[in-house]
Amino acid sequence: MKWQFELTDEPINANYPITAKQILSNGISKGPFYLTTADFLAAFQSEPEELQEPEKDSVLDYTTPALPFGTIRYSSNDTRSRQLITLDIPQKDWEIRYGDSDDVFYTVGFPRLVLQYSVTRNSIESEMTIDQTRLYAVENNGKAITEDTRLFTFPYPNVGKGNGIVCWGRNQRLSITDIVELERMFRWFVAAPFNEDHGVRTTLGISNFRKLIETIQDQPFNDEWLMPANKTFGELFIN
Repeated sequence: MKWQFELTDEPINANYPITAKQILSNGISKGPFYLTTADFLAAFQSEPEELQEPEKDSVLDYTTPALPFGTIRYSSNDTRSRQLITLDIPQKDWEIRYGDSDDVFYTVGFPRLVLQYSVTRNSIESEMTIDQTRLYAVENNGKAITEDTRLFTFPYPNVGKGNGIVCWGRNQRLSITDIVELERMFRWFVAAPFNEDHGVRTTLGISNFRKLIETIQDQPFNDEWLMPANKTFGELFIN
């Protein structure tokens, strides 16, 4: 096992500027974890855990649950009955289906995305429901996402163009038992057939998704196609 530490001049949270990842012997990456500068320095000054007696006041009152890969922000109420998990999804080409053509796939470039889940705990303690999923695009400029990062409309169907809410079809209320399960939800979204619901919105001026696919398939997404959503990342957390 080893640790990787990263210090950037544009941290997601200025109070926790150091990002840490734990790399297990099998190559699996855990994290990211966010540290203060004092936490980072203290880790090198303290004795190894097996030689050091824990202090009574060193136990943390609150820690996040295990989070899905790509999480850039986690927030909840005091009881964790409601949680917001926000992910950074890298720009990538995906194979998608259109309509009822189950055996026909198209390779379409997706922009870098911000994906946010609103999750509530059910009366059954081990079960949670995804109440709402919101999806926006951001520029693929290599910069960290901050409060002031501009959001753009998700360009393809199955997402509301005014509010960014993902349409899951008949499965409007999906259940999970662990927050980490959210890692696979975006793959479910991409695997579902795309149609013309909620339309498309790009600078290319094409209103039909089937025609848009014919125009842009087999090429990486170009940020010049994005249309502004007229909001910033920080505004996703304003009630």
